[in-house]
Amino acid sequence: MEAVDAFGTVLRERRLQAGLTQEQLAFEADIRRNYVSMLELGQNQPTLSMLFTLATALGCAPSDLLLELEQRLAAARRVRKKKLKPSTPRAGSTKRTAK
Repeated sequence: MEAVDAFGTVLRERRLQAGLTQEQLAFEADIRRNYVSMLELGQNQPTLSMLFTLATALGCAPSDLLLELEQRLAAARRVRKKKLKPSTPRAGSTKRTAK
């Protein structure tokens, strides 16, 4: 999972938890609704100042958004590592070949 996609997911979840529509969040943050949509879809990345603005509009600290983002990325890395980890053969099992 890319950071920009993960941030979009965090932003959407925080917005919904706050009971806001994209339009309401945009109004509170003094930005356009389509920008909120683009952020949530991972099509745009917020600037540092926009991160602070969005956090204020959501009633949380910017660090809360970043912490949640970090946690999502770490969880995605763990899942990816498990998928890439080669399975080890069980003791006593033999590989059979066709004749």
